[in-house]
Amino acid sequence: MNEAGPVGGRMATSRIAALLAGRLGSRASGGTPTVAIPMANNPEVLGCIRVAVETGLARFTLIGPRDEVSRLAHDHGVDPDAATLVHETDPVRACARAATMAANGEAQVLMKGLVQTADFVRSILNRSLGLAPPGGLLSHVALCDVDGFDRLFLVTDAAITTYPNATQKRTIVLNALACSTALGMERPRIAMVAPVEKVSDKVVSTREAAEVVAGFVGDSRFDIDGPFGLDVAISVDAAATKGVSGPVAGAANVLVMPNIDAANVLYKALTGFAHARTAGIVAGAVVPVVLTSRSDSEDSKLNSLRFALAAAPAT
Repeated sequence: MNEAGPVGGRMATSRIAALLAGRLGSRASGGTPTVAIPMANNPEVLGCIRVAVETGLARFTLIGPRDEVSRLAHDHGVDPDAATLVHETDPVRACARAATMAANGEAQVLMKGLVQTADFVRSILNRSLGLAPPGGLLSHVALCDVDGFDRLFLVTDAAITTYPNATQKRTIVLNALACSTALGMERPRIAMVAPVEKVSDKVVSTREAAEVVAGFVGDSRFDIDGPFGLDVAISVDAAATKGVSGPVAGAANVLVMPNIDAANVLYKALTGFAHARTAGIVAGAVVPVVLTSRSDSEDSKLNSLRFALAAAPAT
């Protein structure tokens, strides 16, 4: 995945699905991870589970109202005997039980069911469980397949951290690095995106981008540069026109956005206007976390589950 530059034509199949299939296949001997889902009485989630069960990707612990989960599982072709059912009617307690399973090693992946995002994330941040390392930070990482480019992109953070400072952005970079490693990306090219390339005290994101880049000087795991406008980060022609050079200019495959406003708009623009195929997880916890938007397609939800399974520790 060290390609750079746009190419023409529309892709017939998702490169995300192909990449994740390869990553999951390479770790087939590492055991089958277990996914815990609080309030699994969610038709869209159960649709993903059916494919995962049929292909042997994962085992599942489905937490929620037993009768309703069983009925929905049957309606969506999921064999109830292929999953462990845990009866729970309260969403907050369901989130707590799922997080406890992850902390105890009974689950290697968490996936949001029919619960509030705040309750789900709060359970993961429960300090007594140790799922969020001290001083760590949870951040959302989206894998995007955009027609017209010969590489996939990681975009962060469109969902969790709202207005990160330079210190938090450093951790967001490290979370994205962990995801890129799980995906087999060799020496990722990370762009700190801002409105302009010139560092200015009037544009805080440019100053913070420069600070983050300076803090990683000499790190051999990846290339990082910025501040870069989005055009300079992704387009060789734009970088050349603006006189910006280096291994990241025009060739970035990891885009660290300045705040949730920019990241969320970019993510939704890619899916809404460009019809990009996506997969997303929350990184930074001890276990990968699937956290998808209600408007994401079932294909996106399934690929998000695959992404999390690829990032899960071997069992």
